[in-house]
Amino acid sequence: MQKFNSNTRIIVGVDHGYGNMKTAHRVFRTGVECMEEEPIVSKNFVKYKSKFYVIGESHLVYQGNKTDSEAFYILTLAAFAEELKFRGLHEANVILAVGLPLAWMKSQGADFKRYLMKEQELHFEFRKERYHVHLCGVEIFPQGFAAVVNLGAMQRMNMLADIGNGTMNVMQIVDNKPLEKSLVTDKFGVGICMKEIQKELSKENGEDIPEMLIEPLLRNGLQERTDSTAKKVEHIATRYTENIRRRLVDYGYKEGLVHLYVIGGGGCLLRNYSDLAEKAGVTFITDICANAKGYETLAEKKLRR
Repeated sequence: MQKFNSNTRIIVGVDHGYGNMKTAHRVFRTGVECMEEEPIVSKNFVKYKSKFYVIGESHLVYQGNKTDSEAFYILTLAAFAEELKFRGLHEANVILAVGLPLAWMKSQGADFKRYLMKEQELHFEFRKERYHVHLCGVEIFPQGFAAVVNLGAMQRMNMLADIGNGTMNVMQIVDNKPLEKSLVTDKFGVGICMKEIQKELSKENGEDIPEMLIEPLLRNGLQERTDSTAKKVEHIATRYTENIRRRLVDYGYKEGLVHLYVIGGGGCLLRNYSDLAEKAGVTFITDICANAKGYETLAEKKLRR
């Protein structure tokens, strides 16, 4: 266990996804359920200001602006605890490094920063362990672009597609410089594919099918399954990836001329249910924590400057 140094600040990168929260070393689902009393079964909860918040039993519903509810604030506390625990700490002076889609940074950046900074002295519990975070500041960086900063220079024409649970964020990068006019945030995340699959399976089976039974097929492919459920998932997922391909072309992707970088959960669908992985000039960034790591790198560079 590291000893807390009151003069030392650490940077913690957090990627606030609608499907999963990611730090540089930890990943957990985004569900938040508030309770007035301590949960009887679950130990995976945040205790903050006399309330209890069970974490990770579902996904958040896409809401457009992450400050519209307290969910992402509570999830940030859980992310602090996860990352501090990994680093052998229970208290720290923290600079929080986060991101938003480039297209939203101007319209939502200031509100998101105020939302995350509303308390500077954070005393809370996670999994019945106490944490103390002194929040020194919040830095906001471009989501997606952060995921590739550790890959080195991106010469010539490139396109980045960050496909999350709620949105698909696309930008063009030319000679290592993102083009602001190319920024697109498309509400066509993986959640749309999931809902379509659940809808079709519920018709077929006469009951609701939970996400946790479908997710392995999206993440890992059919893996030799040939049952009717697997075939239905394959049909809908293939149709979804075809729509992604068409949208990427509309946003400027040209096979053979533009190097495509794909990150986020949607990358699993493209690898498993399209031929994009077989194309030259396509790179899948499979590290789900790439954005969070990139936020930390960008924050370190900014502090050095």
